[in-house]
Amino acid sequence: MRPVIGVVCSKMYLPNNNLDQYFYVGSGYVDGIARVGGIPLIMPLLGIQEPPFQAMMEAVDGIILTGGEDPAPHLYGEEPLQRLGEVEYERDLTELAIIKLSLEQKKPMLGICRGMQIMNVACGGTLIQDIPSQVPGAFQHAQKGSRQYGAHKVQLQPGMVADALGTTEILVNTSHHQSVKDVAPSFKITGVAADGVVEAIESLDGLHIGLQWHPERMWGHDSTMLKIAEAFVAKVKQTKEQAN
Repeated sequence: MRPVIGVVCSKMYLPNNNLDQYFYVGSGYVDGIARVGGIPLIMPLLGIQEPPFQAMMEAVDGIILTGGEDPAPHLYGEEPLQRLGEVEYERDLTELAIIKLSLEQKKPMLGICRGMQIMNVACGGTLIQDIPSQVPGAFQHAQKGSRQYGAHKVQLQPGMVADALGTTEILVNTSHHQSVKDVAPSFKITGVAADGVVEAIESLDGLHIGLQWHPERMWGHDSTMLKIAEAFVAKVKQTKEQAN
């Protein structure tokens, strides 16, 4: 049985319509999961009272947390700095609930960009709110030009990501201005850029992986980067079989 991977959505408004909200997710996430043997299931952000998160989680075997807005700083004990980006607090609340259930149910998670950040926050870590103003000598992490191709290198430490890619150094794309500051107690850092910015974290039990770059924008044309999706789906399948 192919594992079902829940891909958590973002919200958006259409031009000239600030009343109706829509859910969306980049096609790269779902295409990649389907290509490597998973069944992608798009999970909406529900702002209703008593949302059925428990039932939603029972329908999936693993979770992908996608990119997007900045997590609210008060969630990790800080005040908002001047260069904090847009915050979508309803999304924060939804994802915190989903992460909590994933942890309780021991279902694997892959957090990408914002997804890594909110996963780190949910588990007790903190964030750098704005790399350009808080990290002296930082690279350009908000990549200009095509984001489907690499911009800077990441050094990888032992873990699932390094094993999946078969290397200790990888060229990645980059589209963020925040990053992990204090890694959550149940995680370890497994990827760092040469300027010191954290680019990958993994939980000590091996179930939860966070990547600061966007592999889903690359794995459509990069077979090496697609190995991340392949390894995650394999982890989800293995975890499901062990639970049954």
